[in-house]
Amino acid sequence: MAKSKYKTLLTADAPIYLATQREFWKNATLEKQGDIATAIKSSIKGKTVQITPQSISEVFQLDDQAGKTSFTKHELHIDFIERGYEATMMTKLTLEKGYFPPAPRFLFHTLLLCVSNKTTSFNEIPLKIQNLGYAILQEENFNYSRDIFKDLVNNVDTKSFLLFPRFLSYYFEEKFSKDDLALINQGEITVINCLTSENFFTNVSTLQNTSRGA
Repeated sequence: MAKSKYKTLLTADAPIYLATQREFWKNATLEKQGDIATAIKSSIKGKTVQITPQSISEVFQLDDQAGKTSFTKHELHIDFIERGYEATMMTKLTLEKGYFPPAPRFLFHTLLLCVSNKTTSFNEIPLKIQNLGYAILQEENFNYSRDIFKDLVNNVDTKSFLLFPRFLSYYFEEKFSKDDLALINQGEITVINCLTSENFFTNVSTLQNTSRGA
C-alpha cells in the first residue's frame, strides 16, 4: 500500500492563494473537439496554464488513463457489505457513509471532502466516489483523472465555485517554473489541513486487511 497511486491525490498539500484561484477561474476557457472538451486553458498574471485529463494524471502520478471508468454495482455492493455496510440499507438509491463502520466511513468522508465537487448532503456517497473508494481498497486501475476533469469543465461553464482549491494549488506549483512561482503565490492565503500520508495508509491498510480476513 505504501506505493498507492492515490497517495499524492489525497495528501498533496499547497498553500491556497485565493486571488490566484479567482484569476484562474475568471480567465478559464475550454478547448473542444466537436462538443467534447479536451482542455481547460487559463492564465495567471499573464502566464498560460492548461489542464487536461492527461496532465492531471501526470501531476498526481495516477497513471490511470488506461484504467476503468466504472465498476458494477454488484462489485461495489458485495465489497462494501464485506467491509461492514448495513446490507439492509443497500436497497436505497444512494449509499450513505453513516451505514459504514468507522474505518470505511472515515475513508469515504475524506474522499468527499478532498476530491469531490459535492457541496450538499455530505452523508450521501455519489457513484463516482463509490468507484474511487472501491478502486483504492482493491488497488484497481480507475480513471479518476477523467472524473476530476469533467468536474472542472462543468465549473468553467458556471464559474460557481472556487472548485478544488487544494488540488489546483498543488497543480499550479507543479506546472509553473520556479522562476514563475511568485506569480501564483500572492495575496490572501489559506491552508487546508489535508489528510496525512500516515492517516491515509493506516486507514486503507486496515480496511484491506479486514477485507482479506487478516
